[in-house]
Amino acid sequence: MSGIKMERVAWKNFKCYKDFQIDLAELNILAGSNAAGKSSFIQAILLAFQSWEEFDKNVVNTNCVYGVNLGLPINIISENFEGKGITLEIVCGGCGNRVVLGMDEDGGNDMHIRILNGEEIAVQRGERNNLKHMHLFFLNAERQGPRVVSPIREIQPNFVGYAGENTGYLISEIDKRQKLQGIKLPDSLKISPLDRFSANCEAWLDMLIPNTELQCSVDMEKNLSTIKFKNSGEFYLPTATGFGITYVLPIIVQALVASTLENSVLIVENPEAHLHPLSQSRLGKFLALVAWNGVQVLIETHSEHVIDGCRIQAAKEKMCGNVRILFFEKNQENSICKSIAVQENGELEEWPAGFFDQKRQDLRELLEMRRCGN
Repeated sequence: MSGIKMERVAWKNFKCYKDFQIDLAELNILAGSNAAGKSSFIQAILLAFQSWEEFDKNVVNTNCVYGVNLGLPINIISENFEGKGITLEIVCGGCGNRVVLGMDEDGGNDMHIRILNGEEIAVQRGERNNLKHMHLFFLNAERQGPRVVSPIREIQPNFVGYAGENTGYLISEIDKRQKLQGIKLPDSLKISPLDRFSANCEAWLDMLIPNTELQCSVDMEKNLSTIKFKNSGEFYLPTATGFGITYVLPIIVQALVASTLENSVLIVENPEAHLHPLSQSRLGKFLALVAWNGVQVLIETHSEHVIDGCRIQAAKEKMCGNVRILFFEKNQENSICKSIAVQENGELEEWPAGFFDQKRQDLRELLEMRRCGN
């Protein structure tokens, strides 16, 4: 992947991470049991980026970090706290981008945490390989469900919104800007015979959920957008088509937009939500392709189908070395993470206990029941 990317991250005293660091790749898959540290890992990245954006304010509002409520500052400091505060570092191009955060004297009862190294950040922002030059897009697990219309609000450039609420608006906006600004999709992501952005969004939606078409309209006077879908017959409002299509479309749109920008990072929580296993696998293949086209991708998933799709696409493209599976486990109060490599044929170098082995355990139990005549 050309351009700037996150090469390594290191957290100290943040939630379940007392002292943690790990390398990242182009495609990073976060897996593991509930409450093992996957969401906290993502939140650390979001907090680091937001601290860099707002360093001149000397504080960060922990109530809204890229749309996520982290709670009171005292709640995000590790239970095994050591040192002066939280340290979050993201290494890009060999350069560390460090944020040091600390509580006020009131013990962190305010919704703001102090940025303790603002002067250091101000100097680093003048360098090339830093977070200032990266486009971070984050899609929350709790995305917007089917709506008849969606209000257009809190518009950010090239962003569908944390819950996908501005998806319809962004599709229409990119269509309008495409010719004026020369926006082009990478060749391997352009699968429609038409160059139009919306046509390619529709083509990928059809790839993931066969025989699906979409239609977008925007009323800027009323500040509303509407998306309609068709599987057969007429176009229907999202409320007549279910959650799967509505949940996956923002991922497709955001991924395609990110692929047209340099130094983009796409983070998606639970991309598999409400999708059939076939669609989950195809979504994994799609996200892998996006990662090979200049977007650093991080997905948090409980779906072996998404992971299998990523592995298959990586093996086809001979890009297995650019995939990293981060398997999180809870060890007492701390989170530990095992990095699992993907071999050239798409197989994993190891299958640690607890890593998508429940199916084998269930089959073993069923076979034992059959053997015993139950």
